[in-house]
Amino acid sequence: MIDLSYQLGVDIRDQLTVAQAACNHQPMVASANIREAFTARLNKALDEKEGVRPARGRNVDLCNGLRSVGVTTTTQATSKWLRAESIPEKENMRPLASWLGVNAQWLEYGDGPMRGGAEASNVEPGPPIVSPYRAIPIVGTAQMGTEGYWYALDEADGVVDVYSRDAGAYALRLKGNSMAPAIKSGWIAVIEPNNRFMPGEYVMVRLVDGECMLKELLYANDVEVSLASANDAYDRRTIPIEQVEQIHAVGAIVAPSKVRV
Repeated sequence: MIDLSYQLGVDIRDQLTVAQAACNHQPMVASANIREAFTARLNKALDEKEGVRPARGRNVDLCNGLRSVGVTTTTQATSKWLRAESIPEKENMRPLASWLGVNAQWLEYGDGPMRGGAEASNVEPGPPIVSPYRAIPIVGTAQMGTEGYWYALDEADGVVDVYSRDAGAYALRLKGNSMAPAIKSGWIAVIEPNNRFMPGEYVMVRLVDGECMLKELLYANDVEVSLASANDAYDRRTIPIEQVEQIHAVGAIVAPSKVRV
């Protein structure tokens, strides 16, 4: 069997110091700050975008602009981005930045300049030293259900080529229907053990008894962790913190067709 102890060695309490500030006793504070900062950058870019209205109708202009670059969205979604109620999905950040004419790293994270630099250049760059797109190995299978488990595979089960800034990223094949229809059985979860997890996002939770599950994180503190399934047939689950070994962020969900042997 494959030894994954080096991948699963993150101290759960170190992770909780980040997550607790964003949930439970201080509900969604960190998440709100992230959303507000993104909305401020989005509006700054829209203020400088030709043809975008300054106030009323701005969400319609934003929606139409995204559709022009192949992103399917709605005015309800773009209104939430402009009100700091949500942020776009990760896969939509780069086309959004391209339409706005700004750097994707600046738009999503506030890193680097708003414009200019290698990212905005129309000159093809040379080969990067380290590519964020790389082959992430599928190292096991995780059950999506009331009683979860995961196990390492005896042999390699393929790889998925995805974007990840986490050097320790690994992938798990998912089985079960507790997250359907959001996540289907057979799809692949890319796990990022070194990245922070946030309420409202998917996480892979491993218990001290070996049970391992993929759920939506509702909140986590020094007393308990609360999780939800996308499938209404499965109840919310609250687990005492002493039973939790690790919580790892889920960086991406990949379709089976993207698996490369």
